[in-house]
Amino acid sequence: MTAPLVTCEGLVHIYKERDVEVVALQGLDLAVESGEVVAIVGRSGSGKTTLMNILAGAEAPTAGTAVVDGHELGAMGETERDSYRRQVVGYVLQRSHANLAKDLNALDNVVLPMHEGTPEQRRQRARDLLAAMGIGSLAGRLPAQLSGGEAQRLAVAIAMANDPKLLLADEPTAELDELTASQILSDLRSLLRARETAAVMVTHDRNVEKHANRVIQIRDGRTSTETRWREVEQGLIADEVLILDRAGRLQLPKSFVEKLRMRGRVRAHIEGDEVRLKRVDEASE
Repeated sequence: MTAPLVTCEGLVHIYKERDVEVVALQGLDLAVESGEVVAIVGRSGSGKTTLMNILAGAEAPTAGTAVVDGHELGAMGETERDSYRRQVVGYVLQRSHANLAKDLNALDNVVLPMHEGTPEQRRQRARDLLAAMGIGSLAGRLPAQLSGGEAQRLAVAIAMANDPKLLLADEPTAELDELTASQILSDLRSLLRARETAAVMVTHDRNVEKHANRVIQIRDGRTSTETRWREVEQGLIADEVLILDRAGRLQLPKSFVEKLRMRGRVRAHIEGDEVRLKRVDEASE
């Protein structure tokens, strides 16, 4: 059986802020298969950005393991880390213009990070990427001459310049209207399929979620729920499951806890192939 492209097990990340230790990730588990598109959702402070920074090779985990395409991210030296960032991952930042060199036209922006092939081969690959993202006719324009949607399309093309195994995207539709976002996501998904590239996207946009194979909810630095989209005659429906980690911990959605008024101790028992939870006060009556 082929190993997943991305494997995170018991991932912990602690950083200091004003001499206070902040635990951003608390034993997070995650697996992403080659070619799979995963959306990561969660409240601010849940650990989404920290996870992306670790997968991008920008930060090292404090504990646990994170492996991408055979690279142990916590054990990489600077030389391997530089090679990893050039060859394995592409990153689309939240603010599209932060990805762009303002003094270069669109074509040269895509050529800039390329490190393989002759100059003409690189320019042809850049033209192909611009065409795939629907802006082939804008190759000669500077970033300042592009609309927000066009700039985001260019940012995607740049991130895909070296045919990465994994594309990371932080809120890729945050600055876009719904129609523009939907069109870009459709073209991005087609490009990912054609290149057999996996993607992890942090988002608050439900439109992004529907372009993903799975939606992973992060709560308190751990994966808590997973949603897979299933196609039926009536359209797409969501199947939601909870994540049971290696330590046997299960995070119930807040709506469940509030509806059942659960707090503190909870009694669990097995009935057939089901595990049932009850409030202790009810179970003792």
